[in-house]
Amino acid sequence: MRYTLLVLSPPDSGSSGQHALEFAKAVSLAGHDIACVFFYDAGVLTALANCESASDEQDIRSGWQKFAQDTGTRLIACVASAVRFGIGDGQVLNDRCLPEFTIAGLGELIESSSESQRLLTFAD
Repeated sequence: MRYTLLVLSPPDSGSSGQHALEFAKAVSLAGHDIACVFFYDAGVLTALANCESASDEQDIRSGWQKFAQDTGTRLIACVASAVRFGIGDGQVLNDRCLPEFTIAGLGELIESSSESQRLLTFAD
C-alpha cells in the first residue's frame, strides 16, 4: 500500500509530529511505500535548518532527516505556509531549510495523494 502523510503541527508542540514519524517508520518496515510527507501550516517549521530542540526534547527534525535518507522518501514543505509564517519564499526559503526538504506548493500534495491509497493527516 502507498501512503501520503500530511503533517500540520510544529515540531515542538504536541505529539502528532512524532506520531507521524513513528507511523512512517512502521509503514516502511512493514514493506509499504510512502509517496511523500507534506508539511503544511505550522508543520513547515519542521523544515527549518536554524532551529534547535530543547535539550529535554527529542529532535524530530533529525528524525525526519534520517528517515528520508534511509528510505528515499520525499519531505516537502509548503511554500505558501512558509510565506505565511514569515520564513521567506523562493531562494531565501531554500537557504533556510534542511537539505532533505523540498519546497513546493499544494499541487505536490494533490499529486502525491492521487498516487496513494491513503492520505493520513497528523495534527494536534
